Amino acid sequence: MDDRKKQIKTMNAAETLLGRQIKVKTVLNEQMEGRPKHSSFRIIKISHIKEILSVEQEKKDYANIGYIHLDGVKNREMEAMRGFSEQVSKMGVGVSKEGQDIFYALSKTLPCRWSKDTIIVMDEVYITPPYGVEDCKSNHTTSLARVKKVLEGERKRLNIK
Repeated sequence: MDDRKKQIKTMNAAETLLGRQIKVKTVLNEQMEGRPKHSSFRIIKISHIKEILSVEQEKKDYANIGYIHLDGVKNREMEAMRGFSEQVSKMGVGVSKEGQDIFYALSKTLPCRWSKDTIIVMDEVYITPPYGVEDCKSNHTTSLARVKKVLEGERKRLNIK
């Protein structure tokens, strides 16, 4: 048997024995065996392996694998991607830690997004660095007053002066 066929046969045997306690015999008649409930490994050249045996009895009572609904898997994937996209959109690029902390605090109660290094709240109020109450700008006085009040409270809570 040539080396390539021997490698394929050995790899197929290894796949069927994955997770089991095995005994390995080498071409030098050396035997190696794993211990129950312990993980161990040895690196052995395939050309040195003579035989691989399972120490355990083969189980015949494996549970059948149920049908996997791909629609459910796709929905979970889309939900995870949406969540990831939302997390990424909340990260400011090139902003200070203080600015990011303020953004996270504001976004818990008000809809916020980034536009470069500016926090845009409710699509009406713009907060520029260093993200103080005096850095808020808007043409909507009621929204501006509300955001300033929330920002002032969050800065106190975060101990930012």
